[in-house]
Order: sequence, then C-alpha cells, then structure tokens
Amino acid sequence: MLRGNRIRRGPAVPAALAAALGLAVGAQIVRAPEAEAFATYYWFSQGHGEHEKITRAALACPEDKPSDGTCFEEDSIDVLAGYRGYLGGVNAPDSWFYGGELSNPDAHCDNADYIRAEDNGGKPYARTREQASDQLIACLRHLRDRFHSAARQAGTVFDDDGDLSHWDTRSACADYGAPGDRTRAKCRFVDLFGRALHGVQDFYSHSNWVDSADPGRPTGVANPPGMHRSEVFPLMSFRLPLPSPADVPERLATGCYPSDECAGRIRHDEELNKDVAEIDPVTGAVTRDGTSARGRIADNQERAVLWAIRDTRRQWAAMRDEIKARYGDEKGDTIICALTHDTPVANWPWTTGDCEK
Repeated sequence: MLRGNRIRRGPAVPAALAAALGLAVGAQIVRAPEAEAFATYYWFSQGHGEHEKITRAALACPEDKPSDGTCFEEDSIDVLAGYRGYLGGVNAPDSWFYGGELSNPDAHCDNADYIRAEDNGGKPYARTREQASDQLIACLRHLRDRFHSAARQAGTVFDDDGDLSHWDTRSACADYGAPGDRTRAKCRFVDLFGRALHGVQDFYSHSNWVDSADPGRPTGVANPPGMHRSEVFPLMSFRLPLPSPADVPERLATGCYPSDECAGRIRHDEELNKDVAEIDPVTGAVTRDGTSARGRIADNQERAVLWAIRDTRRQWAAMRDEIKARYGDEKGDTIICALTHDTPVANWPWTTGDCEK
C-alpha cells in the first residue's frame, strides 16, 4: 500500500480544488493544465501522480527498514515525492501557485524539437538543430543549477554550534514558495533537489531518447523517429561541466509545448509525451491506463518509466558524492543521514537521534 496516499497536510487540497475549478486565488484566476507529462495531480486531470510514484519506486526505503543513506524513510520521502494532496519537492515545478514553473520550458525539457529532413519525407523542419540543441542545453543548465543549489542547502542542516539542528532537519515542509525558499534546511534541499529530479524524469517522457516510432507509419512530424536508447541520458551528469550544443545527439527531440502554439512542429501532447500510466510506487511496474498515443507504441510507456526511475537513482548517488566532495566524508555522511532519516536528532525523551554522534 502506498503510505503517502494518506492526506496528512491539508492546505494543498483546497488550493488544488480552487485551481481546478477556476476559482480566484488572491488576485489571480487559475485553471488546471490540460496535460502534464509524468503528471503531478490526481484530481481533475488524467494523471495518477506519476512523478510521486517514480520517485518512491526509485528512492523510498522498504517499509520498516532504516535508511542506509541510499533511500529515504517514510516522512523524508513524503516531503521529496509528495502524495495525494501534497506536492512535495519533485512536483513543485507543476504547482499552479507561487513557486510553480509550468510555463518555463527549462524546468521540463520542453521545446527542444527537431527532425532531420531525411526523417521527415525530405521536408525541412520549422527549427534548426542548433535552435533545438540550444533549448536542451538551457534545460540542462537549469537543472544543473537546481542540483548544485540543493547541495549548498544540504550543508545548512547544522546549528551555530556545529550540531545537527532539530528545527532544520524536520520533515515538515510548506507546499508553495519560490525555489529554495523554505523555512527549514531539509525543506530547502528537497525542494531544490526535487525540482532537478522533476526535469530529469520529464526528459524521458518528453523526448524520443528511449522510445520508438510507430513502425506502421512513415516517420515525420506526426511520427518522430525514436532513438530507443537503453541508458540514462549522459548529458544529465550535473557534477560534470555543462555540455555544449554540439554534444546533443542529432536525432534527439523533445516536444513543443503548449501544443496550440506548435503548428507544424512536433507537439508535446500529441506526438512525443508518454504519460498517464498507473505506476506501482514500490516496484515501478507500469499499468497502461489511458496512456498517450506514443506510450501505447511497443513498450514506450514502460521504458520511459524504467529509465526515469534509474536516472532518479543516479541523481541521488551523484548528490551523495557531491555532498561528500563539498563537506568531507564524515560531515557529508552526517548530512546524508539527516536528509534521509525521519528522526535524525533526538527529541528527548520520546526518540533517539539516528544521526547524532
């Protein structure tokens, strides 16, 4: 059973309902987005909380198993992955409110669309390879900045005496606000790291990196060629220098979004995204439940989820390495412990701190 399905923090629920119904929130009228790839919301959309479940399948500790640093315990995974009624860090870019990045293509790796003339019936495409590559690099730069900002915030879990702070290591986080603008250090970390994971996961849904075209139709704008790669995308190695546009594979494409502004281009919703699947939050197994047209081709949906899970694990492994490189092995291990454990600091007389020396 998905433990995170329990609604324990209520403010996100009325906010989501207000947004979906087009009610006024402050001075702004908001509405539910028509589509998301690897969706966030459960209500008033086709989604099933795909980002949440991918993150849980990748990083949640088995039930009742203490974290060894490679996985997040129950409350800690809740604030990173979110659950029904609470966005959490990984879903923050899809927020309809303050701190959301729905209209920022860099947060979702959108608009890096391109197709070669030889894959498009000999016709030139509306954009050049250089324009598409520049947009993809903008996404990688954005996610890389989120990754390193998270690593900087990870080092602020200590108090003025150099001990782990009970306040800053609690897994009790607000569900809105500018990126990295949270009261507690752990909350700032999961917000920024979650935003990086969101874009990484979206890449596998939004792009042709791991998928295949429909073999029954000629390739073209309506049926972009798939790369069908069986590896994580190497350019999403955020501890390495930022790649250049020349490093982007020639046949790589992500969808143009929003689709109603993408005439003559490879559209996000209609041609490339692979979303709206039921995902087991423990095993990562996929049930195709109303998935997109691209997701129904061969095993495209399953591959998008599989590689999103694997890259999520890669990013947390890279983050652990980055934390140790910044703060040293001993202090780094303490930080990692505080981020992944629900009770890192003693709350006498009720608990024993898991991460205190």
